[in-house]
Amino acid sequence: MGPFTIDMYLPGFQRIAEDLYTDEQHVAFTLTSYFVGIAIGQLVYGPIVDKYGRKKPLLFGLSIYMLAALGCAFSVSIDMMIGMRFLQALGGCVGMVASAAIISDVYEIQARPRAFSYIMLVMGVAPLIAPSVGSFFVEHADWYYIFYFLSGFAFMVAMLIYFFLPETSQYIHSNKLKIKIIALDYYQILKNKTFLFYTLAGSIAMSILFAYISSASYVFLTLYKLDKTTFSILFAINASGLIIGSYVNGILTKKMDYIRIANFASVLLTIISFIVFLCAFLIENLAYQWIVGGLFSILFTIGFINPNATAASLSPFTGNSGSASALGGAMRMGVGAMVAAAIGLFQGNSSVTMFLTILVLAFLAMVFLIFSYKKAKPIAEK
Repeated sequence: MGPFTIDMYLPGFQRIAEDLYTDEQHVAFTLTSYFVGIAIGQLVYGPIVDKYGRKKPLLFGLSIYMLAALGCAFSVSIDMMIGMRFLQALGGCVGMVASAAIISDVYEIQARPRAFSYIMLVMGVAPLIAPSVGSFFVEHADWYYIFYFLSGFAFMVAMLIYFFLPETSQYIHSNKLKIKIIALDYYQILKNKTFLFYTLAGSIAMSILFAYISSASYVFLTLYKLDKTTFSILFAINASGLIIGSYVNGILTKKMDYIRIANFASVLLTIISFIVFLCAFLIENLAYQWIVGGLFSILFTIGFINPNATAASLSPFTGNSGSASALGGAMRMGVGAMVAAAIGLFQGNSSVTMFLTILVLAFLAMVFLIFSYKKAKPIAEK
């Protein structure tokens, strides 16, 4: 649901801007508000998922998501749509918290990186088809039908959860949800060096994906003036890089230490990002095919970093895995929101801004991963 919510309406940015009497840069702030909503919402759902289990909060959050999606469809101004996207995120982010907690419930520590890789693989499928479906709605109906679809899709997911998902938590408690206790719990989680360092590393690496998503529509549709069908194909090609990387990572973690895989991938990511940035900076009117090739390679490498960093960050936790998952997710989305906002404010007249942002983030992710490995190794022997 997350990738669908982010990617499906990208081909409609121009139409949305026209209908709401604004420009694409302001429409991009609907992405920022979505990321901010996810960051805040996960902090709320963490203790709720630990107290009430995984299933009930999922159904509650999806109900909010459905209503907010309809609110997006009926938006009459960009400000209203920004607000509705924020509420949509508050509802939908429960899935991010609960899914990570469910993995911690049912998998041993060494098996979790592979499970997170398969989650990333499934999430990567959505960008393959989401822009194409979105383009279909934009071309044959209008952009607000995208949000009708998302509301219906959320209803289908809610029904699947209601009828087929068992409750996996073994640590449901009856303690009252007091703000002071919740804040103290989050503080104790944040003090854990393994959690903090690996979450920061994974957050920075994942924000590269947000930098790409925030820039993709402007770079390919506005600067290169590609049609929406071509944009959808290119978006699918780039998304396949993330899918393939996540799949290969799931295989490699059976035979190799998953942290060493992430460290090596971060070095490779930095090298690739530097090469692609140089090409975009030095070559005037760089062909979009080269940009697609660079983005494919970058997203392929991220497929080896984020699942392993996420698994490492959650390795110390059991009973409060929901809160740990929520805090980690909030940090990832908080960084992503800041990156998306920066892209919206400083987007230039070429792809250089996007690739410079990616290069800086890749370097920082590499530094944090190497530092994490030296200072806070995750629990791996259980």
